[in-house]
Amino acid sequence: MTMKDTPRDPVSVWRLPLFLRSSVAFVISAKLVFLAVIMTGPAWSADPPADPFASRSVAPGWTLSHFGKGEQRRLEAPLQATFMDGKFTLQADSGMLFFKRSDEADGVGFVHQSLAGDGSITAKVTRFDEFHVWGGAGVMLRDENKPLGLYLCAMLETVHSKEQPEGGHSIAASIRLRRQVSSEGFRVVRPEQVKLPVWLKLERQGQKFRSFYSPDGQEWRLLKEMEIPMGPKISAGLTAWNRHGRTKFGTVAFENVQVRNTR
Repeated sequence: MTMKDTPRDPVSVWRLPLFLRSSVAFVISAKLVFLAVIMTGPAWSADPPADPFASRSVAPGWTLSHFGKGEQRRLEAPLQATFMDGKFTLQADSGMLFFKRSDEADGVGFVHQSLAGDGSITAKVTRFDEFHVWGGAGVMLRDENKPLGLYLCAMLETVHSKEQPEGGHSIAASIRLRRQVSSEGFRVVRPEQVKLPVWLKLERQGQKFRSFYSPDGQEWRLLKEMEIPMGPKISAGLTAWNRHGRTKFGTVAFENVQVRNTR
């Protein structure tokens, strides 16, 4: 029988000198420990899940923030926002931008940047899908990013229409605002329906604010003009909410978003 054909002795390792046997045993134990760490590591070493309501950057100069999480219990699903190829895509949260009594605090997500002094925000809406009749999306100027902050929002919302088929809804251009913490808010639904794409715009000049919409980005139609006592530095940005967003999320896309300072 050649050496190649010689059967291996399964216990030959234990016939080695004591110091070699100890080394082999140590190597085997180390391998077992390494395998155990690989198999069990994720269970004890994984980082805790990130807070889905935490502020984060969406695009250069743009921050996604949420407010009203505690005061507005409907805000159980956060706003999702992405930016790609010059387009913001927002998936609505489950909150609500209130326009009635000011003691009903807002609870929404807001993609924003700062605006000091007079200026404007303009955006082209190219997608507005699956929004509940209590939902909406649009551009917003806001004095303070907190549940009872003063704000003006030029928005799109779905409305009931007898002409639409079962389950269908028309799209209307509207506004919501809060001009005093102790007063009623406003909601305006234009009698005419709008079709996508549609442009939305807000302007500020001192304490005077104006909201518009346009079918082509050239001819602007006034929604509302009024005075709101906002501070000199405010936030300008985009928002979307769907109230029943836990089960059905609305999606909106904004293109050509421009924030301009005129002073």
